[in-house]
Amino acid sequence: MKKYLAVLLSVLLIVAAFSGCSSSKKEKYSDETLIIGYTEECAPFLSFDEKGKAKGFEAELFEAIFDDVKGDLKSYVFEKVDEGYMLEDDGGFFDSADKEYSAALLMGGVSKNRGTFNEDYSFTEPIIKNRIIAVTKKGSERTSFTDFSGATVVLFGENAKTSFEANRAVSSGCKNVIKAQSLDVALELIDVGRADILVTDEFSFNPSDKAANYYVMEHELDTIEYVIACAKHSGWKDSINEAIKELKDEEYGDGDTFTPLVEKYFGYNASPIE
Repeated sequence: MKKYLAVLLSVLLIVAAFSGCSSSKKEKYSDETLIIGYTEECAPFLSFDEKGKAKGFEAELFEAIFDDVKGDLKSYVFEKVDEGYMLEDDGGFFDSADKEYSAALLMGGVSKNRGTFNEDYSFTEPIIKNRIIAVTKKGSERTSFTDFSGATVVLFGENAKTSFEANRAVSSGCKNVIKAQSLDVALELIDVGRADILVTDEFSFNPSDKAANYYVMEHELDTIEYVIACAKHSGWKDSINEAIKELKDEEYGDGDTFTPLVEKYFGYNASPIE
């Protein structure tokens, strides 16, 4: 009986060990299809039409570079994931054979230096840059950050609000702070003299449109850099970086097709890529 129980226990331990290995193994992506995760639609980076087709800057960008980065893959799909989803770790997507996969890339409004993002992922070089800027009416005597002292400041946009409040050296000396519901309202307050300085982001305040009437201070309060996140230590970031630089290269292929794509969606060249 002791020998029988010992043999039975050994068999159960072997089965349990193999079961543990099987359940913990995750496929990086399917043999033919790259899975790209996104947490929320985020125009102009990534959104979807009524038929579920991806559109926006990153959708067009990835379509342009996929042939250069795909390796043996044949296609790619976008899958919505939960906030905090870990690439190539959390799984969650099943094929017709009930095989589980996880996303290898993360797109949308993905920015560096937020939470543990820099530790959790490898990521491309910054593709799009959004500066938090300070704007005054043309001819104003307030032209630098030292001139915030005693000023009435109007804020527009959550990114601008967060950056302004975090920069205590600038914000602590202000006389008054107004939060505007639209850029037009904020600019009107500047125009009529009810506010001295507008703090907003460059996405909202397209500098090429308003240069004639307003002055943008030389330095920025903050810079938000948007990237494509890749599974940690994967080779995706290197191949994507190279493919984007080829799109940008004046002497490669059809010339610089990257800058017109950026300007199409952001209204100006919002990319730091040289």
